[in-house]
Amino acid sequence: MTWEAAATVAETIAALGVIVSLVYLATQVHNENRAAAVAAKLASTKLLSDFVDAMIADPSLMDLWLRGRKGETLDEVERHRFGNMCLKAFWFFSAAHFQLRMKMQTDDEWVEFQAVLQFWLDGSGVRTWWANTGRTRFGGAFVSFIDGEIAKITSAQATATS
Repeated sequence: MTWEAAATVAETIAALGVIVSLVYLATQVHNENRAAAVAAKLASTKLLSDFVDAMIADPSLMDLWLRGRKGETLDEVERHRFGNMCLKAFWFFSAAHFQLRMKMQTDDEWVEFQAVLQFWLDGSGVRTWWANTGRTRFGGAFVSFIDGEIAKITSAQATATS
């Protein structure tokens, strides 16, 4: 075998090594992306679950949330507590919306978040909080999204009462 033939064989083996390395790297990246998606889903589910657990554990907190959501009159301390509950929930919704915009969650996953969001937005007290306070706490894309969701709800409610 000549030196040229040996060099050709060595180059071929090196090229195959690079290809195998790239396939391995692509597999690792794919697996890491899947693991990150699972971790993000578990983290967001835990956030919502912890929030609900707090209301289950404290009946007065649940009462405050129900009255605030309906738009009932709250005293000053209750208004601040309810406002903080809304803020915490909307941070969660904002994070989920960001993940959707960044294509880090599927439409099927978004359906779960949107169902909870719709339940919140169905409450007139939550919509009032959004109009008076919430809109100033979030970025433009999320504000536009929530404003659009509220417009759909109020339009549907107006149609239902007509």
